[in-house]
Amino acid sequence: MDQAVSNKIRILSFFSIFMVVVCHAYNLTGLSIETNRNVAYYIEYLFALELSNIFIPMFFFISGYLFFKNHDLTVSTFKRKIRNRFKSLVIPYVLWCALWFLIVYAIQFIPILSGFFEQPLHQMPAWRQAWLAFVDPINYTFWFIRELIFYIWITPFIYLGIRYLKFFFLVFLFALLFLKQPSLFFINKIYLFQFLGLFSFSCGAYTSISKFNIISNFKNSTYIYSLLFWAVLIICNFYVRDAYAEGYWVSILCKRITMFVGFFTVWTWYDFINSKYEFRNKQLYGYRFFIYAAHGVALTYFTKIYVKYIGENDLILLIFFFVSPILATLVCVGFAKLLHKQVPKVYSVLTGSR
Repeated sequence: MDQAVSNKIRILSFFSIFMVVVCHAYNLTGLSIETNRNVAYYIEYLFALELSNIFIPMFFFISGYLFFKNHDLTVSTFKRKIRNRFKSLVIPYVLWCALWFLIVYAIQFIPILSGFFEQPLHQMPAWRQAWLAFVDPINYTFWFIRELIFYIWITPFIYLGIRYLKFFFLVFLFALLFLKQPSLFFINKIYLFQFLGLFSFSCGAYTSISKFNIISNFKNSTYIYSLLFWAVLIICNFYVRDAYAEGYWVSILCKRITMFVGFFTVWTWYDFINSKYEFRNKQLYGYRFFIYAAHGVALTYFTKIYVKYIGENDLILLIFFFVSPILATLVCVGFAKLLHKQVPKVYSVLTGSR
C-alpha cells in the first residue's frame, strides 16, 4: 500500500477511536441538564454525538477499503482474506467480550459497586448471560466488530453486487438508510446487519475495487466551503432534533446528510492539513485497537460513579467530560505498552496481531 494512504488510514483511525472515547464520556444522561438543554448540554452533545457521529461510517469505509485492497477477486483470495479476518476480528471479539463479561460479573459482588447495576448477571438465566456476553455484549463498543464480522462473511455477495450493478448497488444501499428500521434484523432489542455500516463498508469496497485515489487534491475553497456547510448542517441538526421525533423523515434526512458531509470534510481536511504540515506516524497510533477494546465499560462506570457524587454541577461535569477521555486513553495506552512488553503473545492475540 502507498505510504501516504497507509499513514492517512492509520492516523484517521486513531483519531476516530479517540472521538469514540469522547462519545462514551458523555455524562448528562438522565440529568435535568439534559432535559433543560443548557449550554453544557449543547457543548457535550456537539462533541459526543454530532462530531463523533461521522466516525462510524468512516470505520466501516476503511474496513471495506482494506479488505478489497490488493484483492485479485479470486475465490482463493476471498478464503484467505476471510480466514485472516477470523484471526483479527472473531478471536479478539470473543476474548474481549468474555473478559469484560467476567470483570463485570465479578465486581457486581462488591457492595459499594453493585448499586450501579440494574440487575446482577448471576441472577440471570444462562441464555441471557450468553446473550450479554457475545451477542449484545456488555463490552458494548464491540457492536461494531460484530457488524463487521457479518459484512466480512458476505463480501463475495458485496463484490457481485458491485460488479454487476456497479454504482447502482451503492444507490440501493443508500436508499435503505432512510427506512425507519436501521437494520435488516431486529432481534431481542438489538439491530443486526445495520444499513449504515453495510453501505459505508460497500463504499470502501467500491473505492478499492475501482482503484480510486483516496488522497484528495481540491482547491482551497472546496475545503473551506465543505467545513462551512458542515457547520451549518450541525446547527440545523440541533434545531431539527428539538423540533421533530427521531424517527421522523426530516430528522433521518438531516442526520444522514450531516453525517456524510462531516465524513467528507474530515476525510479531505486531513489531506489539506497534511499538504501544509505533514502528519507523522507515531507509536501511539499503533495502540488504537487496544484503546477501542479496553475503554468502554471502564469509562462508562467511572462516569456513573463520579456523576453520582458530583451531582448536577454543569461546569464540573463539563470539565470531567473533556478530561476523562484523555485520561482513559492514556491509561489504555499505558496498559497496552505493559502487556506488549511483558506478554507480547497475549497482546498479539488480544489485538488480532495489529
